[in-house]
Amino acid sequence: MMIRGAPLGLWVCLVLSVQVVHTQDHVYSQTEQTTRTENVDFCSTEKECQLNGKGQKGESETQEQYGFFKNLPKPPKLPTPSEILQKLPDGPPQLPDLSKVMDKLPRAAELLKKLPKAREVIKKLPQLPDFPDPPSLKKFITAKLKYASDVSAIQPGIPPFCDGLVLTPSDSFLREVCRKLIGVNVCYDQLGCFTTDPPWSLTLERPISSLPRPPEEIQVQFLLRTRNTPSSGQFIRPGDLAALAASDFMGTRPTKFITHGFIENGFVAWITDMSQAFLRTEDCNVFGVDWGSGGGSMLPYTQATANTQLVGATIAQFINLLMQETGASLSSFHLIGHSLGSHIMGYAGDRLPGVGRITGLDPAQPYFQGTDPIVRLDPTDAQLVDVIHSDGGFFFTSLGLGMYDPVGHLDFYPNGGIEMAGCDQGLFDYIALNGGIYEGGREFVVCNHLKSIEYFDDSIGATCPMMGYPCRDYDRFKDGHCMDCGSQGCAQMGYHADQYAPSAGVTNLKYYLNTAERSPHCVYHYQIKLTLGTSSSADDMDGTPEISIITQSGASTGYFEITSGSIKLQPGNTYQYLLTSPSDYGTIREVRFRWDYNWSLLNPGSWPMWFTPKIWVDQVQVMAGESQQRRTFCGFNSELTENVVMGLPSC
Repeated sequence: MMIRGAPLGLWVCLVLSVQVVHTQDHVYSQTEQTTRTENVDFCSTEKECQLNGKGQKGESETQEQYGFFKNLPKPPKLPTPSEILQKLPDGPPQLPDLSKVMDKLPRAAELLKKLPKAREVIKKLPQLPDFPDPPSLKKFITAKLKYASDVSAIQPGIPPFCDGLVLTPSDSFLREVCRKLIGVNVCYDQLGCFTTDPPWSLTLERPISSLPRPPEEIQVQFLLRTRNTPSSGQFIRPGDLAALAASDFMGTRPTKFITHGFIENGFVAWITDMSQAFLRTEDCNVFGVDWGSGGGSMLPYTQATANTQLVGATIAQFINLLMQETGASLSSFHLIGHSLGSHIMGYAGDRLPGVGRITGLDPAQPYFQGTDPIVRLDPTDAQLVDVIHSDGGFFFTSLGLGMYDPVGHLDFYPNGGIEMAGCDQGLFDYIALNGGIYEGGREFVVCNHLKSIEYFDDSIGATCPMMGYPCRDYDRFKDGHCMDCGSQGCAQMGYHADQYAPSAGVTNLKYYLNTAERSPHCVYHYQIKLTLGTSSSADDMDGTPEISIITQSGASTGYFEITSGSIKLQPGNTYQYLLTSPSDYGTIREVRFRWDYNWSLLNPGSWPMWFTPKIWVDQVQVMAGESQQRRTFCGFNSELTENVVMGLPSC
């Protein structure tokens, strides 16, 4: 059996050595005991005694200072614990061997030299059968070592390895050294504590551990825009009551928070554009959140992901301040984040039970997909969580930067959620379209990831609905099977998604839709169903069916293929197709139908010189997805040869 990576025998020897030293202490002469007692520096309070490691009321300084290693000779010129702690590093990336720091402590140094590095011990903990649940360590110590009264004082949440070095509260010095070196948790005043314990790291999805950088380094700041200051805005730092009082913020208005993701800051153009789009649509407060100017969103990625926890905590703290000072209601807040910013808003929402809404714009995949819900955005973070997935390909095969798994109440998958329309151009095309090498190169690399921003921005002031349709998967949607909204109902993607909030307890509803390549991205969806007639002389024909729609005003569309390429047209069968249009056809007056025969040079029997290719047409049904209106146009089982146009009136 192994205990915390060290053999049982090592620990038994250690305990026995302590008992031997304790026994020898009783045979000291009364003179020696009196001499040691007279040299003790007493302290005023018990707390000061524990902090400084000094004895009180006649106890030996050495006994109190070393806790577990009692009654050992006092080392010469040993600095106080507080002095050592101040000089220790604050965790990774500098991770010295624990024994090198502790080499001046008798007994402890000998023990630690025989243990592997602290980080290696932690990695092995989940594999130890004796400790399947790290929090049970406290119970283990209580039961096995009979220190119930002392162990009860150990603070919860301390990592298992560090707890293994602490048997009584007087060993707090040793525990603090351990925590400093390993960097397993850190606390920042009112923002709370953060840890690298699983599931935050040391898992398959998060192999590298990092802690958030201090708030004074990340320097989160908020830029408030209202209709009075739509362009310039007003800066408000966390906790700055004077700046808040002097600002245009009003608690009676709805409030939006928008934040960026990796390698960006709060002053990027898309945050300004989205803020101004909000203000054109409604009278509200809009905060742009900047956590990149201080380097919080920069490389390495693992550090940026750790920083998101602190940024989310800062936003939650700021919202609590707004409610306290202005009377704003929690349900009036809408938090929007892109990529890492999506999870930031999830962390903020987790600290604000009952916050109105969170919109995730392609939540970041690396270090988040497949993790515990506490680590990522999830439906419990707000009353409504709506998500747009635009770059959900697997990261290691297709470099997908966004999550594909549903993580909200409403999850929208435009164009299938992986490859977006308009993101298949070359580098030089992007440079020409975006007016510069940097902008074009960035668009070329992360075009799919950025499309979620464009879709949401368009939806704020769009004249056409970005309607999503419930469906099992995108292939079925492309075949036109999912235009009927059914019992689940359809939902609009983007700004108006709050009008389609599901019933309590219903989550992960998946919706599919198509978009245009460029703004405005919204399109109208039509389901086309072709039913062929039957005849005694009807045969299977290889061909491509096409239709044209005539609107009530007499306008005609071009011809659209009902199927993707040539198919076998069989008498009596029904074929369907998804048609998208940038404009609404309104009331359709007539449908015109034609088909092209496809013959094979290698199959002389298919050559049209031997016969006249023809099919029989019964009816065409058109369903408008956005309005859910159906119209049927009848061909009355009429014969139709190739390349001949047939007009089908409404019936």
